[in-house]
Amino acid sequence: MTETTPAVATPVFRVRGALSPDLARDCVRLEVTESTQGLRTLRAHLVATDSGAPGPPGRMRHLDGREVDLGHGLQVSLGPDQQQRYVFDGTVSGIEVEFRDGSAPVVILYAEDQLMRLRMTRRMHTYQRTTDAQIAGYIARAHGLQADVDADGARYDVVQQLNQSDLAFLRERARLIQAELWCTGTTLHFRTRDKREGTDVIAVQGNHLLSARIGADLAHQRGSVIVTGYDPYKQRTIEALAGPEVLDAETSGGRTGPRLVRNALAESASYRVREPALTVEEARSYANAEMLRRGRRFVTMSGLLRGNADLAVGGRLELNDVGGPFEGGGYYVTYVQHSFDQVSGFRTCFHAERATMNEVA
Repeated sequence: MTETTPAVATPVFRVRGALSPDLARDCVRLEVTESTQGLRTLRAHLVATDSGAPGPPGRMRHLDGREVDLGHGLQVSLGPDQQQRYVFDGTVSGIEVEFRDGSAPVVILYAEDQLMRLRMTRRMHTYQRTTDAQIAGYIARAHGLQADVDADGARYDVVQQLNQSDLAFLRERARLIQAELWCTGTTLHFRTRDKREGTDVIAVQGNHLLSARIGADLAHQRGSVIVTGYDPYKQRTIEALAGPEVLDAETSGGRTGPRLVRNALAESASYRVREPALTVEEARSYANAEMLRRGRRFVTMSGLLRGNADLAVGGRLELNDVGGPFEGGGYYVTYVQHSFDQVSGFRTCFHAERATMNEVA
């Protein structure tokens, strides 16, 4: 496991593969954001004139297109010299300039990773005799990306994409089976959580962990999930039930939400009706995925760390000195925002979730 350490180093920028010290020198704020839905984004604020100049007496920096421009590849790394990690690799998609009374003009760069291609492409398409993982592979290749897919799920007779962007469509397919979507370089990943690799990070409250809010909530927990449908070939109704054992299979010890809600509020079932199943395999896949979605969010947290570029979506987190019920490992990181400014330096804001509470003595 890695432990977070104070990080004050400025970001390192590369434009089209070449180091850009001017961007690092002028960067006054940087935000890199990612979640389990994919599409990592960047926003960088750059001083556009010499220090102290309230307006543009001459040519402003970063607007002539020679150093950075729309469509340019942009990479950013953060962290101390010996622990720098790439936190962004994508394409500049927007440029703004901002003027404020009494302040130097600021150029704002916006960038997105390669999933931007999927966001900007809408299509009508019918997929036959396929799985969600195979659909992800097809869409990746259609955009010239390599595909890394590993997600169990039903095989469908027909799946239709109806005037949706490829990104929105893949996010919908991922939701149905609780898979996750992300991109590294030119590789599109589509994997279920148990097959996603991530870094392990330890955070100690009062040291690495600057602030946090952690809670367990039964409001959205259910003792079972039921999915119904209709088999048009056999002309009969379909029903599949997923219970607490689905979540038990990926936990070891502790109290889970589905079992606690059964004890506290008696049996409570959730009927999933938005996507009717056409086969038993589909119904079972949807029911298991919905039980995992609910159960995994039994314990949720948001926190702020001293900057740690190792922390990424899909990482595992161990918390120390946060109270008996919430102590220990098993937290899964679902959202990360790495930020840098000239006041606080490098900070990492994150959200994480866990399926269990520790037993109370």
